[in-house]
Amino acid sequence: MSNSLHFDLSSNILELNGVPVSLHCHHYNCGLLKSIEEIANIDGHAVIVEIAAQEFSEKFKQFLEQGTEVLSPDKALQEASELYRLMGFGRLDLSNLTARGGVAYSDSSYFSVSWLAKYGRRNTPVCYFTCGFIAGILAAIYNVPPDTYEVNETECIILRHDQCKFIVSEKSDGN
Repeated sequence: MSNSLHFDLSSNILELNGVPVSLHCHHYNCGLLKSIEEIANIDGHAVIVEIAAQEFSEKFKQFLEQGTEVLSPDKALQEASELYRLMGFGRLDLSNLTARGGVAYSDSSYFSVSWLAKYGRRNTPVCYFTCGFIAGILAAIYNVPPDTYEVNETECIILRHDQCKFIVSEKSDGN
């Protein structure tokens, strides 16, 4: 990572360029996801994706602007993959993405493994946060609104696939 990463052991806070990056255990994250999914009359999946996309669009844009060099889109995607790993979310291959979308893969998903440990198997993908992360990162790299991209998880480790697979496309109307 080309920017400033600092971990304060006494307060258990990871900072990236002076911005706190939240780290929570799987009990917290899975409980939060489950609670949001169970709220009647809202689409919990959409809420998580939208919020993650907005936050990562803004924060990753700041991250790129504070760097010592202007990064190519490919290098910025490498930096985003490294950031995802450093935050403890697993490995995320973004190398096949472009401004128009593409396919991303994760062969090590914190969200799938955590859900399995806490609640066991389920019948739907669980990596909503990752969908939002991908949309936000692409928005930051290509300087477009975070709702420009639609990210759908079509395979998930929780569904007994070998990896999580994310299909990324531009929304036709940008909304």
